[in-house]
Amino acid sequence: MGKKETKDKKPAQFKKIYELLSKYQQVIIVGLANVGSKQVQDIRRILAKRNALLVIGKNTLFKKVLATRVQDLPETHEYYDELKKFGAAIRELDVLKNQVAGKIGFIFTDTPVFDLKSVIEENKVETPARVGAIAPIDVVIPPGPTGMDPASIQFFHALQIPTKIEKGQIQITKDFVVLKTGQKVGQSQAVLLQKLGKKPFLYGMEVLACYDNGSILNKQQVSVNLNDILAKFQKNVTNISAISLANGWVNESSAPYVLANAFKDLAAIGLQSGFIFDQIKQSNAPATTSAPVAAKVEDKPVQQAPAKVEEPEEDVDMGGLFD
Repeated sequence: MGKKETKDKKPAQFKKIYELLSKYQQVIIVGLANVGSKQVQDIRRILAKRNALLVIGKNTLFKKVLATRVQDLPETHEYYDELKKFGAAIRELDVLKNQVAGKIGFIFTDTPVFDLKSVIEENKVETPARVGAIAPIDVVIPPGPTGMDPASIQFFHALQIPTKIEKGQIQITKDFVVLKTGQKVGQSQAVLLQKLGKKPFLYGMEVLACYDNGSILNKQQVSVNLNDILAKFQKNVTNISAISLANGWVNESSAPYVLANAFKDLAAIGLQSGFIFDQIKQSNAPATTSAPVAAKVEDKPVQQAPAKVEEPEEDVDMGGLFD
């Protein structure tokens, strides 16, 4: 009965995936190793609020749909009448076929992967070390009481764990490395961690790659922090501006500084000569305190040469001139 139900669902699943491949320009491929069904449901609800749809199905079905979507849909296709409305073939989807392998899921969305990655990967669950699993991290038991009575001391001796009996229980006397990263969990290691009540591993979905409008971003590329990129870009722009100003080059990065410096020069000349133009009035330049003679220029003619005013050292507000 179960097989018949699955078979009956395949046409609907085929059509749905075909539709999603037509609708979205981005497909995020996520790893599902050691991810439980409750985790999947929790993440699915979170993603739905961000206009992202998580789809988990058989890789063979996804490959079949993908092979159909990258080609013109023949009129003889069994679902032609229902799928023709999605338009012409999307040939660039072909790059996605090499990503369909292993225990994975697909997130269809137009939200940038950089915005969703942390949401996808932050939902992690503590999990016991199961026999045969590969340790994703080093597992070390620190010194201290185990909560176990002396009757189990032989078990610790068999594993060559340094212990002593204190206050009626077994205590580990120094750090003991149970597992190294990449090591397969054995029976004795799993039992030891279980006896100590340890759940050393955190498992959750992992972003493996992302199809984005014809391109594949790999695991390293989707892990890039955009704020870091912007900071580095801004630093390089600043360096280019400094080099350009030092060599007298006017370009897009140095032009704002050239204009700002020219305005400062004009402001200094205006304050010194008594010619107060509107932008100086709107600026923070101390026209009334630094140049008292210039402040009275509109009341009566100047009878003597204006007092020399030192050029202000502070930056002058642009006063909206170049906003």
